[in-house]
Amino acid sequence: MVPGESGEYNRAMPNAPVSPRIATRSWLDRVRSAARWLDRAWPTVVASELARVDHWEPDEDGAYCPRCGASAGPGSLAPDGCVFCRGTRLPWQRLTRLSLYDEPVDGWLKQMKFGRQWTWGGYFGDRLAERLGEPIRGDRVVVTAVPMHWRRRWRRGFNQAELMAREISRARGWPYLPLLKRQRWTPPQPSVVASQREANVRASVQARGVDLAGYEVVLVDDIKTTGSTLAACCRELKGCGAVSIHVAVAAVADPQGMKFQRSKAE
Repeated sequence: MVPGESGEYNRAMPNAPVSPRIATRSWLDRVRSAARWLDRAWPTVVASELARVDHWEPDEDGAYCPRCGASAGPGSLAPDGCVFCRGTRLPWQRLTRLSLYDEPVDGWLKQMKFGRQWTWGGYFGDRLAERLGEPIRGDRVVVTAVPMHWRRRWRRGFNQAELMAREISRARGWPYLPLLKRQRWTPPQPSVVASQREANVRASVQARGVDLAGYEVVLVDDIKTTGSTLAACCRELKGCGAVSIHVAVAAVADPQGMKFQRSKAE
């Protein structure tokens, strides 16, 4: 059940406003339900692409750092992270990824974002739901997505992070809420040099004023590059009282690879 129906949202988060959009079943839910039914008769591009790949599976937990998401070799992980994040204070507590930002996943993400193949959002969300494990806070969990500015969403037609987050919500039974919004347009992160990306997103994300005291938040995005956008979102969520944030992404750009600079993080 979506928070807001039958007063559930007020009981879970008493200081949070209930909006008609939250209380009403999203049209995206209806479209995705129809798409799942049609997939059985007419395979989508997702099914076709998966059939062309020789047994692709998401990364196992030990293949990457659970703090920053960077790929890790045997024996390279420690309780305090990996060589890329050790000694660094991160704004989230855990990170789950499906893959390095490399073939074939990079092509699938580009199909989703720039080829209007939005059904990939459901696939990535479903696979992430399988990998997230059990929440730290028990049943006090809410799922949200990195927000997209209305201008970019109008051009693309959807927010791919939201599609993934809604699928995680459906698969795991955790409520989805649009906790964040973009209050100003910013250039896409890949068009900004790495040293300026934090400044580029500063003050561009704002929380909607929900009381998250005692809650764990699963924050969903498609790709993590420098982590500046995710960090900006985490600061807002922590400001609303979230006690733990679990980042879930389809892919992480290799900090030592060229795609770290070229990946289409927005």
